[in-house]
Amino acid sequence: MRLLFCLLILLVVPELSGATAAKAGVRELFQNGVQDSLSGTPPVSGDSERLFIDEIDLKGNMLTRSKTIMREIPFQTGDTLDLHTLEQKVEAGRLNLMNTGLFNFVQTDLHITEQAHAIVTYSFVERWNIWPFPVIELDEPNLNQWLENPSFSTINYGMDLLMMNLTGRNERSRIMVKAGNVQSLGLVIQTPLLGERQTFRTALIYNMNRTKRRAYATENNQQLYFRDSDDFISNEYRIGTSLSWRPAYYNTHNVRFFYHYHDYADTLTTLNPRFGPNGENRFSFLSLSYMFRRDRRDIAAYPLDGHLLEAGITRKGLWFPKDAVMDVTTLEGTIRHYIPLQNRWYAAWSMTGKWSEGTTLSYFDQEGLGFTHALVRGYENYLISGQKYVVAKSNIKHNLLPERESTIGFIRNEKFSRIHYALYANVFLDAGMISDRHHNSDETLANRWLAGAGAGLDFHTYYDTVLRAEVTINRHGKGGVFFHLSAPI
Repeated sequence: MRLLFCLLILLVVPELSGATAAKAGVRELFQNGVQDSLSGTPPVSGDSERLFIDEIDLKGNMLTRSKTIMREIPFQTGDTLDLHTLEQKVEAGRLNLMNTGLFNFVQTDLHITEQAHAIVTYSFVERWNIWPFPVIELDEPNLNQWLENPSFSTINYGMDLLMMNLTGRNERSRIMVKAGNVQSLGLVIQTPLLGERQTFRTALIYNMNRTKRRAYATENNQQLYFRDSDDFISNEYRIGTSLSWRPAYYNTHNVRFFYHYHDYADTLTTLNPRFGPNGENRFSFLSLSYMFRRDRRDIAAYPLDGHLLEAGITRKGLWFPKDAVMDVTTLEGTIRHYIPLQNRWYAAWSMTGKWSEGTTLSYFDQEGLGFTHALVRGYENYLISGQKYVVAKSNIKHNLLPERESTIGFIRNEKFSRIHYALYANVFLDAGMISDRHHNSDETLANRWLAGAGAGLDFHTYYDTVLRAEVTINRHGKGGVFFHLSAPI
């Protein structure tokens, strides 16, 4: 669906009213500091003079409650701050509000009176809050593998209904129904932030997946599939809950507890005895995970400044009930750093790693390099299985088309008609390795260092849409043109 939005934008950009006249994008609205609307009064003399916050005015939040917005603003009425500190906090609040996912635009204005009182105004364009997305999903690890051998028989279809912020408190619900090679039902009900300080959030999660086509092994860096056109050969169910704690603005702690049930056709465990734990094809287990996240990125959908740190541990098999067959512990972590340089140049790097150990490491539960979130660019056409991996990525990019605002004239609703967009050119270098204790031969890319380099274009626009096209060559001399629908790092 996002791809369709972007194609629409590309078609109508030449007709956008005011496209060439727009001088400031979403990020640039605040780069030169907070605007002072002094109404002819003399400016405050120096950054050291203290300003009394007389009022925080909210405009345009037709649905979102003021309490939900004020939770993201790191100052309040009655505070006394110097001008420089106030400017920083106003901008921090704007970025916090943008990253809630509730708004397409957040703009600010600072009015200072002769009595050194300050009135801060936040103006919003809220996002549409009910999205019935049609689902067209590839039954492949990533888009590029499907493009190698496109077939409608590997496409799943359905409906994904996302409902967010219906009560104005940033709660979310999602129902997804799919058919095709996969029949699935997914349900997520997430509460608003709870408590006097709005620090806790809970969620109920349910997933059911039944498939007639299932990968049962990896050979020569490609997945091997078994398909039964008459019956479902893979049945997976998961139900659980999560509890997250966000004590301030940037740190989040999340705990998840799930019950899992799996039922696979005998054929899968015959084709690969390691497919299920201890060769089992019908089993259940409990899992418990904890994840810490520190997010200081400017705009989470396409960051140019800041950093992200994630670290977590997952235990599958909690030693009860007595017939539990799973015994796997997984550690994973990510660090990403975004650095603004000069003259619209930016740099970024990341390091991602995963370590799994246990007596029941199984193929059904294994993700290696080649999936979207763990990919050495240049190896999009390969899937490399293993139990441990590390991936390092680096990027240098230049902003070819500075981010700007425009209006699609024939759309009256501001939630859709007012857009922002930007274009970046980048060069990159990635490296990584995955360890597979089950296979170690010249035919696999596991257990050896991989590297890829190339150049590309990134198009970023509203509703968190990113389109990427990259030309890449890997250390084995193989290259190609690849497409992605997310930020590179």
